[in-house]
Amino acid sequence: MTGGGGVSGSGNGGLGFGHAGAGGSGADGFGIGDAGAGGAGIGGVLRVVGSSAAVRLVPGDTGLVLEPTRERPGDLWIGPGWVDLHAHVYDGMTVISVPPDRAGLDQGVHVVADAGSAGQATIDGLARYVVPAAETEIRAWMNIGSYGLVHLRETADPSFIDVDATLTAIERHRGLVCGVKVRSSGAVVGAMGLQPLQLGRLVARQAGLPLLVHVGEAPPLIEDVLDLLDEGDVITHCYHGKTGHPWRPDGTPVPALARALDRGVLLDVGHGAASFSFDVAERAIAAGFPPHSISTDIHVRNIGGPVHDLATTITKLLACGLPLENAITAVTAAPRRVLRMDSPDSEWLADNGAIRHATVFRLTGDATESRPTGGATEFGLVGETERVYVDSRGTHREPTHHVLPVTTIREGRLRPTEPRHRSTTRT
Repeated sequence: MTGGGGVSGSGNGGLGFGHAGAGGSGADGFGIGDAGAGGAGIGGVLRVVGSSAAVRLVPGDTGLVLEPTRERPGDLWIGPGWVDLHAHVYDGMTVISVPPDRAGLDQGVHVVADAGSAGQATIDGLARYVVPAAETEIRAWMNIGSYGLVHLRETADPSFIDVDATLTAIERHRGLVCGVKVRSSGAVVGAMGLQPLQLGRLVARQAGLPLLVHVGEAPPLIEDVLDLLDEGDVITHCYHGKTGHPWRPDGTPVPALARALDRGVLLDVGHGAASFSFDVAERAIAAGFPPHSISTDIHVRNIGGPVHDLATTITKLLACGLPLENAITAVTAAPRRVLRMDSPDSEWLADNGAIRHATVFRLTGDATESRPTGGATEFGLVGETERVYVDSRGTHREPTHHVLPVTTIREGRLRPTEPRHRSTTRT
């Protein structure tokens, strides 16, 4: 059904187009003209992710809608608003967090899930001061360590974990907390071994929430970690290249990972400063084991490289052989299901054709094109993109296609992205 002109339906595919209504006068300086008079819309003709449809973006009676066109589309695409399932945005509190909007709407991302920056003793500050000040929507994985990432050995001592207080904090912030975060690697847990994960699992099961588990260097052994995970739990840093990663040389999973995947455990990229390998990802994807979700693990130590932003991470997964439609699902529908944001009312297109949330991006082979800039930012001069991408191990790739966010749309409002300068080589 259509209403107010535009498209009907929801999801990524199967869009049915109705008659486009007349438009209005511009929105946020993007020159959306009268559709009936051949208005140019936003940058001309767009493709819809997951559909063969070519559209223009025009104002309708119910907000911004998509008008079908027979014109040939260029390199602009539109689809649901992006979600970053693993980021660090407890700005001003933890040693690694970045401002939410710099990882979020500035880079085409509608929702960021902070991955354990806050624990039960610090979650109130995230809810009280950071969430209300951000335009980007925030969810939080509660760290099993009471103080979160105020320091980076958050579970190395038994006194740093309080199960009952963590359960109480989750109940206090049910609208914000989406699950429990445990970093289960030797550099974090020390002599505690599997105990933080076991306690995190206890809390998650008691609260009816999933686990987000950071895997890295042993101990504990990856097999022991994986055997504790159940359906709906998420392994982040799934393609790290450190000793003990859960993949065989041919890209197939080791038995413990195979069993976990059979149980419904999910794979999340979680790029990070030290947790993504082109070689591991390429082999796993070629063997039929793509990620369920693509996330950045963005923080102050990698926002200047090698992570930069979610679009850069998407581009790297395309270079590893992941098809575009699969990559966009991995930053839209898949993480929304994990965050339990997948109700009919949250679909990116309303039943009346209005756009609830969307990200417009460019898929281009020209990585050196300049985008509109606004001068300098706290992270450096705004300028050009480039061709060479680097993983966490220093391996280089030169992708044939590059994803560049252009604008976000939320409840009818356009918000242009704010690209940052990157050096000639992304290091």
